Amino acid sequence: MLEKLWGNIPVGPETQGVRVVGAVGKRWLHVLARYAPLPPAARAALHRRRGVHVGRRVFIGTEVFIDDAAPSSVTLEDDVTVIAQTTILGHTYYPRHFHRLLGDEETRADLRTTIRRGAYLGLRSTILAGVTVGEYAIVGAGSVVTSDVPPYTMVAGVPARVVREFGPDDIE
Repeated sequence: MLEKLWGNIPVGPETQGVRVVGAVGKRWLHVLARYAPLPPAARAALHRRRGVHVGRRVFIGTEVFIDDAAPSSVTLEDDVTVIAQTTILGHTYYPRHFHRLLGDEETRADLRTTIRRGAYLGLRSTILAGVTVGEYAIVGAGSVVTSDVPPYTMVAGVPARVVREFGPDDIE
């Protein structure tokens, strides 16, 4: 029966019982956090329950996607603002048929993605796995962040590049 539910995904001893139910439950928490008309604090609490490391006073807008496969690889420190439709990834994956091309036998890697204190992620920005966005950094709307963002900088573009630097005195 599980084979029918999961299609061509292999079902073995490691995917039975509580683990499958737990994974499905976490997906539902993610769906609620993304789409339900909830206050930002409730969205943050749902992501925390999924395993995302969420600090205090974190604002998470609607339709924000925080990695489904590796939520515990993502950290949002205190006072972070994540505006609507942003994507934050915590793992990489590529199909097995690319092993020879990439010279790697692993198809998936969980990487630590950290959004530091006070950072602001603009509308529809994308943060790739393994990136750290520095303290009080600003990521412009629609940006794709492929490498670390220094503290107290503004980045924008695809890929995101530093467009402005500022200091702690510029923050209220």
